[in-house]
Amino acid sequence: MLGALVVLLIFSTDAIAQDAVATNAKTITEQLRTQLALNDSQTTKVLEVNRTYFKKLTEAKLAGGSKVDQAKKLKTLDTDREAKMKSVISADQYKIYVANRGVNTKKLAELTKE
Repeated sequence: MLGALVVLLIFSTDAIAQDAVATNAKTITEQLRTQLALNDSQTTKVLEVNRTYFKKLTEAKLAGGSKVDQAKKLKTLDTDREAKMKSVISADQYKIYVANRGVNTKKLAELTKE
């Protein structure tokens, strides 16, 4: 009985984390779609970049570790996301993306705090 409860708890936690990943990715993608005037193809690709980013971010948080280790993981995730974003959007859109980085970072922090 206890084993079944533990398995249920693990699956419930995983499902909640997946829902948060999907919601956060969609929220940020919609914000970027508006800011950058993304076309449908770009929106789809940016959504996938954001899903991957939030999934790995959630995994990194759950893995724990020291603050230094987590900061290194976050830096690596951010660098990877930046490279993928740069490959999806135009040079002009990237300039806008960089100019709005502060606002977008604040929004990311709000979403990942939950």
